[in-house]
Amino acid sequence: MTDFAIFGAGAMATAIGYLLALNGHSVMLYTRRYELAKSINEKRRNADYMPELNLPEEVRATMRLDEWITASDNIILAIPSKAIPEFCELMKVHKDKIKVKNWLSVVKGINAKLRKTCSRILIEELKISDENVAVLSGPNFAIEIVKQMPTINIIASKSRDTINIFHDCLATEYFVLKPSDDVIGAEIGGVLKNIGSIAIGLIDGLGFGDNTRGFIFTYCLHELIEIGVKIFKAKLWTLLDLPLLGDFLCTAFSQKSRNRIIGLLFSKNIKNIPEDSFVSEGRYSIQVIQSLAREQGISTPVMDFVASVLSGANPLSAFHTLWKVLKEDISKKCNF
Repeated sequence: MTDFAIFGAGAMATAIGYLLALNGHSVMLYTRRYELAKSINEKRRNADYMPELNLPEEVRATMRLDEWITASDNIILAIPSKAIPEFCELMKVHKDKIKVKNWLSVVKGINAKLRKTCSRILIEELKISDENVAVLSGPNFAIEIVKQMPTINIIASKSRDTINIFHDCLATEYFVLKPSDDVIGAEIGGVLKNIGSIAIGLIDGLGFGDNTRGFIFTYCLHELIEIGVKIFKAKLWTLLDLPLLGDFLCTAFSQKSRNRIIGLLFSKNIKNIPEDSFVSEGRYSIQVIQSLAREQGISTPVMDFVASVLSGANPLSAFHTLWKVLKEDISKKCNF
């Protein structure tokens, strides 16, 4: 048996596998690509995502789903949110085996088709007990994790036993994990900050200054918190902690952030960006989040600005529309 089985072999999956191996645990990654599996197993390199990282012998990769599913009782899910339905279909064949396993999701997206976060899909679609599901959230760029740059993340579950399984094996001197029982708060915070990071990328790409960035960040944060609390029933203090505010500050201003980069590119009318090879969870999540907000009557002018640009609107014209809306809103509130 292997200590941990990770579905996925991207940057985050590799970083999590590396941490586990540093702590003395065996890891099996699942990938569909023969060349990637061969590179990991024979050259000790993830040539596609972390070519400079020397992987410990404890990290192996397989293309065989039957081998992967029986490798461990502890599963970590590290794939794009849009791939979750297909993953569930694969798992339904093994439904009796997966129910007794412990699950950790590091996915920071919401599936647009099912309109659910990853943990809810595991619980509702695969009938896994919520006691067996945990989520990881917070500032955690994969490349910084493997370079042992200090960070603190939230690990959330309804079960302290499940938290302990993953906490005790992942935590290091530099990767500190804080337990929480607010699963949806930890998870939806990681979803919402992606949308905000696109907004800041757009503002910076349009050439506006620090003042503009400051008020857009603040207004956007207000929108995201209201969505998190009113729609998803997240705890306010969870959102004001690492999952939303902390990770938003991390990704909105970093050139490592794909969501920020999407904003920068779209601000220059560079829109032909393949979603499969350049995954931006915010780009994928925004429509369902915007739709849920409208259904609940929540005003989201900054999110609407981002959505309009991603849908093809001229970035500068879209900003002027946002600016007009915000000024009119302030005028109404000042009319006392």
